[in-house]
Amino acid sequence: MNDMPKPRLVNSNEELIDLAYSMAVEPQRLNALSRILDVRLHALHKSPHLVDADDSSSSPDSLDDISSHFERAFDLLERQGRRFNYATGSTRFIDSDSRPSALIDDAGKIFHANEAAAEVLVFEHGKLPNPERFEPGEYDRLIRDLKALDSHDYDKIISVYNLLAATGGEQIKMALSRALGYKGQTIGRLCTFHIKWLPEMGRQFQAGFELTDVDIAITKAVVSGMSLKDLANERGRSLATIRTQTKGLLSKLGLHSQVELACLYSGFTQFNLKNPTEHGKVVKSKGANDAQFILTLPDGRDLQYEIAGPPKGQPVLFFHALIGGMCLTQGMRDALLAQNIRLIMVWRPCFAGTSPNGKSRGAPERFARDVECLLDNLSVKKCQILGVISGAIYAYACAQYLPERITGIVNCGGCIPITSRAQFKKMDPSSRVTIYVARYTPQLLPMLMRAMLNNIDAGYDDEFVKELYARSPYDLKVLQDLELRPMIRDSFPVSSAQGHISFVHDIQVQASKWEHLLAGLKCPVTLLHGEHDPAFPMRAVREFAQNKPNFSLIPLVHSGQLSFLGNAQAAFSALGAQINNKEAVSNTG
Repeated sequence: MNDMPKPRLVNSNEELIDLAYSMAVEPQRLNALSRILDVRLHALHKSPHLVDADDSSSSPDSLDDISSHFERAFDLLERQGRRFNYATGSTRFIDSDSRPSALIDDAGKIFHANEAAAEVLVFEHGKLPNPERFEPGEYDRLIRDLKALDSHDYDKIISVYNLLAATGGEQIKMALSRALGYKGQTIGRLCTFHIKWLPEMGRQFQAGFELTDVDIAITKAVVSGMSLKDLANERGRSLATIRTQTKGLLSKLGLHSQVELACLYSGFTQFNLKNPTEHGKVVKSKGANDAQFILTLPDGRDLQYEIAGPPKGQPVLFFHALIGGMCLTQGMRDALLAQNIRLIMVWRPCFAGTSPNGKSRGAPERFARDVECLLDNLSVKKCQILGVISGAIYAYACAQYLPERITGIVNCGGCIPITSRAQFKKMDPSSRVTIYVARYTPQLLPMLMRAMLNNIDAGYDDEFVKELYARSPYDLKVLQDLELRPMIRDSFPVSSAQGHISFVHDIQVQASKWEHLLAGLKCPVTLLHGEHDPAFPMRAVREFAQNKPNFSLIPLVHSGQLSFLGNAQAAFSALGAQINNKEAVSNTG
C-alpha cells in the first residue's frame, strides 16, 4: 500500500475559485472542477482527523474559505437565467439540423456527424471526409482552414466548400466555423450553407447598404448559386463587365470574395428575420403516448404522474432516476402489455410538475404520504413499486410508511446507504464527488448542480452523460441506443423544469442518512444490480443485501448502473415473479 502513488493535493484555493467563476460562462469546465474537488477530498479522506462517514457533523474539509466564492458564482449564474441550446459545438446542435452537419477536429477527422451528413456525404465517425466529395482544391483548403481555426472568432463563417452528394451528385455547400467543444477545445463545425433569397429581405439589404439595382442583382446571383457567366447571359452583358461590377460591389462593402458576400447576406437575414423560439418550455418527448395527470394534494401542492400499459393491468408504481426520467421504448411498452402491468409513473418532488415538499431531510417519508393520496385517488388498494437508482430510496420509504399497501419492491441499480468511508473510496469519481460534497460541504452543492444543469441547457447533454459514464462501457452502450438516446435527451427539459433544485434535492437525498427506511420492511425486495455499476459496486450491494431475509439480489452480468434502460424486461419479469410467489403462498394456506 505504501508504494502506491498518492493523489496530488491541491493546497491552493485559487484554482478552485477560478473554475467556480469561469463556469458562469464556460459550463464545460465543470469536469475540471469535479476532478480537482475529488482529488482534494480523496486526499483529505485519508486524514487521521476524519472520523467515520456516519458522523455527518464532522467535515474533512469544510472549504469555508472558498464557499463564499462559490455562492457568488452561483448568484452570477442565477442572474443570467437559464440559457438554452447555445452550444454550437455540441452534438445536440448538430443533430437538430435536418441538413448535413458535422463536428470536425483540427486534423480533419469527423468526431460527430448527424444522420443527413452520414447518408448524403458518407461522413463517418473517426475518419477524414472523402476528398473526392470536394471540388478540386477545396479539400486541401479545408485542411488549411482547420489548422488556423484558433485565429478566427467563434461562430463566424470562415469559408464555404462545394461538395458532391453521394446520392445523386447534387452539389452541397458546406460552411466552416469555429466552435467550442465540451472540454473547452477548439473544433470546427461544418454546416450546410443554404440561403433562401427573399425579395423583401433583398430590398432591405439593398436599402441598408445603399446598393444599386446592379449590385443587388449580383448579390442575388451569388446567394442563389448562379454563376457570373449565367448572370452575364441573363443581363445581356459580357462576363468581363459582370466581373468588374462584382469587384466594385465587393470593394463598396469592404469584402474580398463572393463567399464573404454570401456570408454577409446570410448574417443580415438571420439578424433581421423575426423568428422567436420558446426556450425552456417543457414539452413532452416526441412519440410518447402516456396519459399525463396532475393531482392537487390536500395542502395545495401538485403531484404529476403518467400512466402507461394496459388500463386494467396490475398496478405498479414507478419511481424514476435522475437520468432517463419516464423513458419507455416501444419494447418496454410491449413488455408491459405482455406482463399485464399498468405503470403509474410518479414524478418525485422538485421534478417536472411535482411541487417541492420541503427540505431534502425527510423528503422520502413525506413523499410516501403524497403517494398514499395518489393511490386513494386511483382506487388502488395494493401495488408493487419499481424503483430506479435514487428512486429506490423513495420505494423503501413507501414500503416503510404504507406497509399494508405495498406488496413488493423491485429496484434497478438502486442506491444503497453510505455508512462508511470505504464506500466512498470504491465509488466512481463521477458519482463520488457530488455525494461527498453533499454530505460534507453542502454549501458548494448548489453551484455544482447549477453548473451541471447549465451544461445540459447549453446543449452538452449528450457529452455530459457520456462523461458521467465514461468508465462504464455497458452504460455507454445503453446510451448509444438509437431509440433511447433522443428520449433521454428530451427527458432533461421535462425533469429539470424547476431548475437546478431537482438535481440538488436528488443528490442530498442520496447522501443523507436514510438507513432507518429499511428497518422492519416486510414486503419482498428484489435488487437487480449491474455487475459493472460504477456508483455502487456489486460487492457493496451484496453486503447491503445480506442478513435481510426478504431481500433477494439478482446480478446482471452485462449491465452497469443504467440496468433498467438496458434491460427493462428483467425488471418486469421480477415484478411478475413476486406476484406469483405471493399467490403460491396464499394458495397453500
